[in-house]
Amino acid sequence: MRISIGNLPLKEIKADIFMHPIRVEGKECIAYEPMAEEAVIGLIAKHFTYNKVPEVVKKYFDEMDDGYLFSESNFDEFDLEKLNKGKILIGRDVLLHPKVENIKKFLVLLKEFGEFEIEGIDLPNFFAPSDPILEEILEVEREFKLDEIDELDSFDGSVVYACVDPNIVKSKELLCSHQFVIANKIKSLKVKVDGEIKEVKKLPLLKGTFGVILKKVDEYPFLRVKIENVS
Repeated sequence: MRISIGNLPLKEIKADIFMHPIRVEGKECIAYEPMAEEAVIGLIAKHFTYNKVPEVVKKYFDEMDDGYLFSESNFDEFDLEKLNKGKILIGRDVLLHPKVENIKKFLVLLKEFGEFEIEGIDLPNFFAPSDPILEEILEVEREFKLDEIDELDSFDGSVVYACVDPNIVKSKELLCSHQFVIANKIKSLKVKVDGEIKEVKKLPLLKGTFGVILKKVDEYPFLRVKIENVS
């Protein structure tokens, strides 16, 4: 199975499942809340590796508040059951996540103990693949310390995704769903997004309450914005 995490589903990527806050009709998608990649990947790592990891990691998993993480990330056990071992394709959202270093550690667990291939991100070498005795890993525990997963940020109000691909969205466009139009009380064909005029382009395939604009950012690409109707 090819699992895409953190790639906009509008991109032409060969994947069996797209994991992203934005859903696209016609593609198998598992949606979660923006900024929840750390929690989601942590839960996936626990699901696939719990019985194989050394005790120090198992203890960390035991102390994880799964109920809180599932609830706040809008990701649940039924979503986990849709996933199978295979290749994980890591996208830009994960690379720009403020907790990317901790996410890398979860991905290392999935690679070393979950039998997943990880593509799209450079991972540190925490475990020697040739080491047959897991207990020996405990001797380098100081080199593998998982951070506590941060409380999840709230993305209420008007939120857009900053896409960098002009083949997906043009500079003067705001791609959105009908649900986005209703949620943001859009009543005109043009709107101001943080003061910049955009043409509203509804895509029937887009689902959810996040718009898409063309914008290069060096931070996590979901942005809280102010949207105003243009007469």
